[in-house]
Amino acid sequence: MVQAALSGLCPRCGAATLFETPASIALSCDRCGLDLGALERGARLAGLVTILTAAILIMLAIGIDIMLRPPLWLQVVIWAPLTLAVVIGTLRLYKTALLYRRYEAQAEQGGTEG
Repeated sequence: MVQAALSGLCPRCGAATLFETPASIALSCDRCGLDLGALERGARLAGLVTILTAAILIMLAIGIDIMLRPPLWLQVVIWAPLTLAVVIGTLRLYKTALLYRRYEAQAEQGGTEG
């Protein structure tokens, strides 16, 4: 699942066409034509996932600031790219897991070709 999220692999053909931007699911797979937009419906909890991830990162930043007291410039240099990478990675993993689960459920019901 992690490899599929990092590489953006289509659940049907395995091509790297799942994401059109770093954290946005493509409407369809360019290789096999799978309607990814229909599988992503209902991903409303992505905002909650982002908020929880941000809260954890904020707690870590405050804890490190209290323990080590690094200069502000160092905190900005470390936390800005780390926050961006962690939030995008978490969203990709969440959206990939949700999409794969829905694809497998449809395949079991005979709604898609596997």
